[in-house]
Amino acid sequence: MDQTEEGLQQLQSVTEAPKSAKDIIPLAKEIEKDLMELPEVELAGPLVKRAINLLVAQSGSGKSLVAYCISWKETKEGNFPFTMYLNFDDPPNDYIDRFSHFEKLPNFLYIVKTRFKKWFGFLGGDTPGEIGWEILKSLATDPPDESGLIVIDNLQKMCDYNDLKELKRFFNLCDQLTEKGFTMLIIHHKSSKSEAPSFKGLSYIYDSADVVWEVKPERTKSGKISNIRLTSSKSRSLTGFTEFIISFSTDQGIVNYNQNVLLEDEIPVKEAIIKYLIQHPNSNQSDIVQNIKPKVTIGILRTRAVLEKMVGLHILEVQRGGRNAKLYKLSETLEPGYLDGLEEEDEQVGSELPF
Repeated sequence: MDQTEEGLQQLQSVTEAPKSAKDIIPLAKEIEKDLMELPEVELAGPLVKRAINLLVAQSGSGKSLVAYCISWKETKEGNFPFTMYLNFDDPPNDYIDRFSHFEKLPNFLYIVKTRFKKWFGFLGGDTPGEIGWEILKSLATDPPDESGLIVIDNLQKMCDYNDLKELKRFFNLCDQLTEKGFTMLIIHHKSSKSEAPSFKGLSYIYDSADVVWEVKPERTKSGKISNIRLTSSKSRSLTGFTEFIISFSTDQGIVNYNQNVLLEDEIPVKEAIIKYLIQHPNSNQSDIVQNIKPKVTIGILRTRAVLEKMVGLHILEVQRGGRNAKLYKLSETLEPGYLDGLEEEDEQVGSELPF
């Protein structure tokens, strides 16, 4: 029982049971405390954790490819205890052709459309889409001890876009899952037909998502996708990125994030944080923010946002200390020489001092 429920029971013990909204007003302090105890915004690459993330693009733009790369990398980095990738769309052989060179992760479940019945048929449903609904309902009503990432590839295979009631049921179910701690990554296939003004569900899909990314591939001269740029067209979080660039090699099974996605005025903050953590590893958020405050020009909220972005980019690692406080340190996976430029800059500044 949480404290808000206890407060409600105490109120009921001295008064009659609530009969209208006004009877809840005496619980204002408990409600405020409950709000302050909600989890902070956390990033896993471009994804906002415990939120509905939407990837949007036309056919052939690499939506499924980038969804796999992000979900695989964030699972490998330990940001999710498990990932369930539900692929209702691509041919079964696509996994072998595209992803066979990626390291096999024991907590990464990739289900192709011909295998839903085999692995989840006991839940009910005949088609992959119907079984997909049963999977989500089962996870919402009987969640595991730790909530992970669920990838829906793609939304059209689960919902009729012209059936607004069905879309509402789907996103209500996604809301239930995020409240249980799950992160949702949903692929939305944009086409001329679905984007027509008469299309009923388009605006509802955008309104229901917490984060919306437009997918824009960058190709080599041969036409092969080498990088994918994500541009945010909606975010309910001040902490998220406005752009995100992902490079990868399906031949080598490698995924990297481009750090140039930080805004120009955030780069000095990043450097100040790194310099502080070199000297003070495992520092909490408050100490970092207060100590670099004289060296940066942006406010406290945006400084905190930069901290979370650096975690999302895997520049920093975070662990929990006393009272569940976040403790930050430099990532052990930083490339050799990453800090050399900062050290050289410090030496130059020191050599210019008149003493």
